[in-house]
Amino acid sequence: MPVWCSGIRKVGAMRVDFAADQGDCRFDLPPHFAILERRMSGLALDAWAAGGRALVPGFDANSLVIVDPGGRTVIESAGDAIAATFGLAPGQALERRGGLSAELCAACDLIALRPLPVPFEASLMGPRSACILVRGVALPIIDGARAVERVQVVVSWREVLGRAATVRLQRELGAALRQSRAFSANSDPFSTENTC
Repeated sequence: MPVWCSGIRKVGAMRVDFAADQGDCRFDLPPHFAILERRMSGLALDAWAAGGRALVPGFDANSLVIVDPGGRTVIESAGDAIAATFGLAPGQALERRGGLSAELCAACDLIALRPLPVPFEASLMGPRSACILVRGVALPIIDGARAVERVQVVVSWREVLGRAATVRLQRELGAALRQSRAFSANSDPFSTENTC
């Protein structure tokens, strides 16, 4: 004999009775969707957790290894992309005065207190009036039961023009487009009505 579960559900101003002939009244839950991590810092964190909390390979160009976190915080190795963009080099002690160096020191200080990953984001002023948006994660390198002596930092960034540079670029592009014969001198090159 089936077990009946009944309930009442409102549909507008009407009340509709419904019943289920199964052993429980639970609705089917939606399927679990796999969430694929795409951010570099998230991928590095997942690889660190899966790899036994050791150095994470595969992020060499965007990776720093820092020794003595919470102390002198000296760069042991620096990826090519980080070295070229931020001027960080092996053997360099990080400064706590500002920029990416100060963010890295703060993350290393937190790891020295409690050896857990530290995600961070920062906006920094770069060359040519650009703003650099940085996202990264500092990962403690744990060798057995010893204290954390090294930290691997994986960083990604985007360069965004500042307001003055954006206005200057729009003026230059507008002038170039007005000089071309495709647009008249009276048309707005940034209008959505103009199509190429």
